Amino acid sequence: MGELFSDPRWDMYGMLREAYLAVTRHIDAEVSPGGDVDAAISDLLFRLARPPGHALRAVDVTRALATSTTRTTRLLDTAEKHGLVTRSAHPNDRRATLVTLTEEGMAEARKRGTVALSSAQRNIHDVLTADEVAAATDILRKLRDANQ
Repeated sequence: MGELFSDPRWDMYGMLREAYLAVTRHIDAEVSPGGDVDAAISDLLFRLARPPGHALRAVDVTRALATSTTRTTRLLDTAEKHGLVTRSAHPNDRRATLVTLTEEGMAEARKRGTVALSSAQRNIHDVLTADEVAAATDILRKLRDANQ
């Protein structure tokens, strides 16, 4: 049984998980001091702020946040209640719901995004060289894409 946990594959898995948790704990504490729901709102705002039109299908929000449809629905309910997003029928697919960032949501995304980038600078970019950041980004994108 001891051989299972001496397998060197634990190193990569463990370090990936520990690094993710450590970095996000620091950034979330600055960006979303309200806790888990507040951090999920920040993630939602950041995802919606980047695409053209500041909108995504609800299913794409679920995928981007790596969560369940039930959790996404609750998150969207909360964000909509606070005037940060609207939901409407998708113009090209009546079966889909389009989630769009409101002006208030974009203002909140900018406010939180400024704090997030500053924190990311301290917790990631000041720790790694530019070449390491580029390599890590490529590796993480490859892992994400292979597992989605």
